[in-house]
Amino acid sequence: MEDSEPLKTPERLLDLSKRLSRVADDFEALRSRLAPAGTASMPPAMPHAAGLQTNGETADDSTLSRFTSILSRLEAVTGQVHELREKLTRPLDSTMMSEYEASLRDLNVEVVQEFSREKHNLEEISSELIIAAQMAISINFAGNRLTALPSSIGLLQHVQDLNLSENKLTSLPYDFGKLSTLKTLDISDNNFSSLPDALGDLESLERVDAYKNAISTISPKIAGLKNLKELNLFNNQLSVIPPEINKLGSLELLNLASNRLTAVPDLSGLSSLTRLALFWNKITELPSLTALNELADLQLSKNQLSILPDLTGQGNLSSLSVGNNKIARIPSSIASCKKLNELSAGSNLISQLPPEIAQVHSLTKLVLSQNKLATLPDFLFDLEKLETLDVADNELEQLPPPVSRLKALTNLFIQGNKIVELPETLRDLQNIKRITLTGNPMDLQDSRYLQLSGDLQTLCEANGGRFTGAEKAEGGGSKLKGLGKFKLGT
Repeated sequence: MEDSEPLKTPERLLDLSKRLSRVADDFEALRSRLAPAGTASMPPAMPHAAGLQTNGETADDSTLSRFTSILSRLEAVTGQVHELREKLTRPLDSTMMSEYEASLRDLNVEVVQEFSREKHNLEEISSELIIAAQMAISINFAGNRLTALPSSIGLLQHVQDLNLSENKLTSLPYDFGKLSTLKTLDISDNNFSSLPDALGDLESLERVDAYKNAISTISPKIAGLKNLKELNLFNNQLSVIPPEINKLGSLELLNLASNRLTAVPDLSGLSSLTRLALFWNKITELPSLTALNELADLQLSKNQLSILPDLTGQGNLSSLSVGNNKIARIPSSIASCKKLNELSAGSNLISQLPPEIAQVHSLTKLVLSQNKLATLPDFLFDLEKLETLDVADNELEQLPPPVSRLKALTNLFIQGNKIVELPETLRDLQNIKRITLTGNPMDLQDSRYLQLSGDLQTLCEANGGRFTGAEKAEGGGSKLKGLGKFKLGT
């Protein structure tokens, strides 16, 4: 249809719909002829000519020729429909669109919930597959060998969920930006070196999974994703994040873990963010996070941080992971974290705790292993909901008797310290399930230790747990592990 030809949209679309119906009739007649004996019809998916059977025997040349002709007509008419749709000068009325979609449904190209060709060893997406999938809401091409997508991918005007993971894709075609209905996209485990520009045109996009690629750059066009809620770029090669990411005001989850980042841009515009994952990078300093007052999960472990950011305003934070850094202190602003359940700060340089930590009454798990703690302050034992206390591999010389105030405690890890004597008050931990003492210089011959150890073992086992204390080493002395292998105090 030439551009100069006057467009009579309703009449033209009706004509195409009728032609599609005629092709559908021919196709159904051929399917009936080709159906294996004893079956009502062939499967709805369009078969390849090479595999056609007629009553158990290979179809003749005339049948194959006719089938090929029908497919050619179908492709031609469908192409004209899409051409017409792009040239429409006014909206279609509901009746016209219903007739058009009804014709497509007659051709077994239905508006379906899911179309899948997962793990079919596909090396390319043919026009036949595009036709078969063009009315699907959810499309799955994961686990194939695709290296490129056809420009006709833009014809998938109904797709909301597209899975292209586990392929060999390096880029997306320009027409990918025409997928105006797309909400979730999975391009993880491919060979992308950059987050494709075409994504910036997909304003309906809400989730992008692009982990396990080789992405080193993000296009500034990412700012166009106003409705994006989840962006997963885990395990890539990013060393810089563009400032445009701060314009993603709807973002709730941002995963930049396992990259090559040394710095993070301003994130104050991400007011909806609830989860931020930055672990396994080389970050030395963070921007202010005080504006992110919806943040619930902050993962900063395995970086090179020496100072934690101000936690003021983090009233919704429930999990904070900062292990394997170079942090010397926990900021007093930890008191703002009124909903904090888990604080993991192992493998740092922490030598003392701020009194404000006692104000975090919601804390149930505290990990401070492999630090420089020489003492545990009494205010630590005011955390009445604490269930797990891990202070293993520090420089502790004693476990203070007020530890018994931790009535909810179920797990106590104090191995690898310098503790020579246990407080008798440990017997008051009636909910305790697990105690680990290995690597402390305790006197195995001391009667008080033997009696207390036996009582604690009985208590742990009664609660369904395990007590691990000391055992006699070869040549005298003590090798402090595995007390649970034998019973003491009986």
